[in-house]
Amino acid sequence: MPLLAPVAAKLGIDLVWFGVILGVNLQTSFLTPPFGFALFYMRSVSPSAPYVDRPTGRTIAGISTTQIYRGAVAFIILQSIMIALVFLFPGLAINQQGPAVDPSTIQIELPPIAVPEGGELEIPLPDLSQPPEINPN
Repeated sequence: MPLLAPVAAKLGIDLVWFGVILGVNLQTSFLTPPFGFALFYMRSVSPSAPYVDRPTGRTIAGISTTQIYRGAVAFIILQSIMIALVFLFPGLAINQQGPAVDPSTIQIELPPIAVPEGGELEIPLPDLSQPPEINPN
């Protein structure tokens, strides 16, 4: 970004649109072999050998790296379609109408807090001198 954003700004490219395009491209790169980090994460949490599922007692087959790569193809296609849509319809990434609400006119009203007759509101603080009791059951 530090290298590309100034060039995009000089060329008159909307920086929000440019950031969205870069973000979608990065998401796609996380899914494409050989350096798809999301594929590495999937490999690390997927069993490579058959194992017995404890709750059901069934034996479940392991997952190969090839299966993970094949499973990512549909998502790569979807990401590519999204890149094409943002290129063809920049309005998907850019709000061209401006804000619908003027932020200077926003008023936030809080509900009233019941104050006791003494006029002071007491907020109970937890006792931090002792560690909390943890019930493992």
